Amino acid sequence: MKEVVYYIHGVTPRQQPIPHHDLYGKLNQGVRDYNPDWPEIFGGAEWGWNPGTDTSHDQQLLSQAQTQLGNRVLPEISEAKDFSLNPARIALNQLREINFYGFSDMFYYTSNTGKEAVRGAICRQLIEFLQNQGVENEDLSVTFVGHSAGCVIAFDLLFHLFHPTEPAFESHCFVYKDSQDEAQQLREWSSKGNVRLRRLITMGNPLASMAFRHSRVVEAMAAGERLDPAHYGLIPDATLPGPRWLNLWDLDDPLGWPVLPLMDAETQVIEDVYVNVSDWITKAHNAYWTSKPAHKAIAERW
Repeated sequence: MKEVVYYIHGVTPRQQPIPHHDLYGKLNQGVRDYNPDWPEIFGGAEWGWNPGTDTSHDQQLLSQAQTQLGNRVLPEISEAKDFSLNPARIALNQLREINFYGFSDMFYYTSNTGKEAVRGAICRQLIEFLQNQGVENEDLSVTFVGHSAGCVIAFDLLFHLFHPTEPAFESHCFVYKDSQDEAQQLREWSSKGNVRLRRLITMGNPLASMAFRHSRVVEAMAAGERLDPAHYGLIPDATLPGPRWLNLWDLDDPLGWPVLPLMDAETQVIEDVYVNVSDWITKAHNAYWTSKPAHKAIAERW
């Protein structure tokens, strides 16, 4: 069975966005430096901006929209003056920027049109990657790596791929219309064993604060219940020692959270690992990609 890695990024607004392939490559090589068994073959999604030459539409406009609005709204905050002495405002201004740029893409993803557009884009790109790796002739073992909003996208994708009984397009609809064929193709590959989940690895994961995206989760949490890892393909496997889901978080990352409190931990397939990737709240969230402690933590649990 061929081992591959697939990355899903979050959205960081830039005036001139660039492909994430080099960033994916830095983490991939960083992990291989500690553990050469980590797969050399990797691919990754691009969403929230337009990496091609066609006119941008729906989710491809997200990074540009964040930049445009942020350039207008954040200066309004800094120009407001009063005469109270509050040293905490230095940190507060930083947190406002993190909150705006860190959560506006996540709010977009929770909207009906936003999640449909993003999920459809991910499905199409993932199918292309798997086909290029020969999924129709050879079974693939995939490790998904998500960062920021990419963690939530990956989490929802796994529910669609690996839930044993959930109707694909009914009570927990993964995509609504334009990409149903692609989503169904991925589900068929997973159900037939053409695609196996080896690991889910998340970094700077906001899932705990974004858990209530479906009424069923609200009902479960209100009743004191937890989510079942098996519904996401996270089941014990004697041939795969170590955690099936590795979640890296840093105390200085205001968007990163542990995930064990959300999930049923009895099967011991999930591990939260604290890593010190940065001491700056403005830098920690994006520091996992190039952090040696993060690379080492992943390599040791492969």
